[in-house]
Amino acid sequence: MPKNIRQTQGQNVYDPSNIDALEFSPAAGSKKVSEVGRSLLPLKYISGGAVAYTTDASTARALDNPGKNLAVYNNSGTVGSITLNAGSAPTSLAAGATNASGGVGIACIPNAWTYIACNSNNWVISSASTLLVYLIDDETNIKQEAKY
Repeated sequence: MPKNIRQTQGQNVYDPSNIDALEFSPAAGSKKVSEVGRSLLPLKYISGGAVAYTTDASTARALDNPGKNLAVYNNSGTVGSITLNAGSAPTSLAAGATNASGGVGIACIPNAWTYIACNSNNWVISSASTLLVYLIDDETNIKQEAKY
């Protein structure tokens, strides 16, 4: 079975000896620990031969690469769900429901954010258009390599 290796492309690698300095706040005299939010991107898809963007995944959407992470805002007063799949478009599952291939409807609580690591899955579908689905901006991805 192949293993998943997280990697980054090009010159986007940080100097490990400088990471501690980047995390330190001289003004506070401590490590930076405050949550300032994530950089969020819409989902990309092809519409009529042109590239388009959306946060609506109620129609199955392909992600560019495995290893992506999602930020989902449930803009509804009811529980919604996200279903992931690798290789082909999934069918939406209710929160907590499973299918024969081991897929599961990931619960998204009402009026709140849910963060999802897609791992090797590269397809996403939501149970309703009230779930606003964003990609968390991250240039890394997962590449499958032969197991040693």
